[in-house]
Amino acid sequence: MEEVTTTGGATTAAATNVLVAIDDSEESFHALRWALEKILKRKSATVVTIAHVVEPLPRYAFPGGLAVVESASKAQEQNGARILSRAYEMCRESSVRRLIIIGGDPKDRICRAVEEMNINLLVVGSRGLGQIKRAFLGSVSDYCAQHAKCPVLVVKQPSKKI
Repeated sequence: MEEVTTTGGATTAAATNVLVAIDDSEESFHALRWALEKILKRKSATVVTIAHVVEPLPRYAFPGGLAVVESASKAQEQNGARILSRAYEMCRESSVRRLIIIGGDPKDRICRAVEEMNINLLVVGSRGLGQIKRAFLGSVSDYCAQHAKCPVLVVKQPSKKI
């Protein structure tokens, strides 16, 4: 966190700029809940942005033509709005400043948003993919931990007791 000197010469801490990346998984909402409880309740000088990344539709032709593409795009937009609405309800009484939808590949767009928004901490959830699934599908949290230009906090779901 940067220090800012006021006109009176006193040194104060600048706000911590936090980005919480969410998707439609319970793991990402657990990460949001964790950030709200553990970071925001304890630190008043925190600015939080919640981002949801919508992947573009594949560029190959859909059977059924343009109408199918338009319908799929509209469904994506509605899903993104539903996700951010749920997030907004969770943090209505907190210092969350922005809820945004970003288009593109989640891995790249989250890391780019970190740079563009001068984020000090990125919070993401962990789906707990096994090694084989992670190798084939990739992991957004792994990618961000390696490529984001700020510290990355990966929040895991608590272990389910048998």
